Amino acid sequence: MTETGLRLLPARPLHAPAATALIRLATPQSQHPRWEVPRLERRIRSPNCTMVLALAGRCLSGVAVLDVTHSEAQLALLAVHPQYRRLGIGSALLGWLEKTATTAGVFTLHLKLEASNGAGRAFCFAHGYRERDHSTTSYVDGTAAVRMLRDLRVNSEPA
Repeated sequence: MTETGLRLLPARPLHAPAATALIRLATPQSQHPRWEVPRLERRIRSPNCTMVLALAGRCLSGVAVLDVTHSEAQLALLAVHPQYRRLGIGSALLGWLEKTATTAGVFTLHLKLEASNGAGRAFCFAHGYRERDHSTTSYVDGTAAVRMLRDLRVNSEPA
């Protein structure tokens, strides 16, 4: 993707409106209320959160959010614009966040996604994540979820 000018950069509060618009395009409607502009601005300012943007040329093509504690990290969001999917943008964002976690000394990365999201699950499996558990009502709207994790110390290269 470097031939097309993919750049990754840390988000700043002024990016929150554009990131919110991308999230609305790229995620299920049930997830939108969680990612409004004020919340993104707070997350960007938080010392326990990293938000990274992907730019393909001049277009915002992806956004990802990582929450870090002293012992583990959680991938809170990974969204790629529908027109830019399957070009390596999600992998680039995930790689950035995994490096951020290991730099912080955290080697376990967790995430949660809708159980019906077959493409998301396949993406995670391809990057070395494994299912931790399955919940029948994990989201506020009752949508089932799958929790996944990756030990960043083991098999550091994606599968």
